[in-house]
Amino acid sequence: MPLPSRRRFCRQLLALPLMATLPAAGHAQVGRQYRIELVIFEHLGPESRAFIESVARPIRADLSGFGIGEGAVRPSRTGFELQHVADRIERSGQGRVLARLAWDQLGRDFRSTPWVRIQEGRYLGTREPEPVRDEAPAGLWAVTPDHERYELEGRLRVWVGHFLHLETDLVYHVPHAPGDDPEAFPAIPVRGSQRMNSGDDLFYLDHPVVGIIARVTRL
Repeated sequence: MPLPSRRRFCRQLLALPLMATLPAAGHAQVGRQYRIELVIFEHLGPESRAFIESVARPIRADLSGFGIGEGAVRPSRTGFELQHVADRIERSGQGRVLARLAWDQLGRDFRSTPWVRIQEGRYLGTREPEPVRDEAPAGLWAVTPDHERYELEGRLRVWVGHFLHLETDLVYHVPHAPGDDPEAFPAIPVRGSQRMNSGDDLFYLDHPVVGIIARVTRL
């Protein structure tokens, strides 16, 4: 979609009424518990396609960090409450939702906040499997998250400074026809940072191809 239209669409999303009454915004502090909710979606339209054609190249995603439910990153006790935002994106025809995520975490500073591993969207197959040596018959493979390929991969985290910060280090793969080598999938980086407050506000991390709507609630 043209840039002005995309920004107007995102402003409309950020203005959506919330489905529940939430605590008022507060100052971010290390040691507090927070709930993170994200709607990650692909922009649909000629601008997004043109950007992909000009920038896409094979990129290896950094999958270091914990998956949701591992380590200190736990699935949200209250679940995902931004479904109305995801529904609005899908109904608009201007975006396709790749991920709906919600987790609880302890607020930590930049140095100590763990990365959250992201593997969302369509499954694209495996890459570089390695044989299980001395543990299984020849021909069997140990498939780990590092080998699996999805449209959206990489890592992100929310850390605490004077404000809350959403930091992304993601890769969006452009799906090819089944049978193509996943190692050769062209991809684009989705890297950025968005300053946020806790409370009922929605925040948007802009990108020509992949948008992220975020809300952080202090528990």
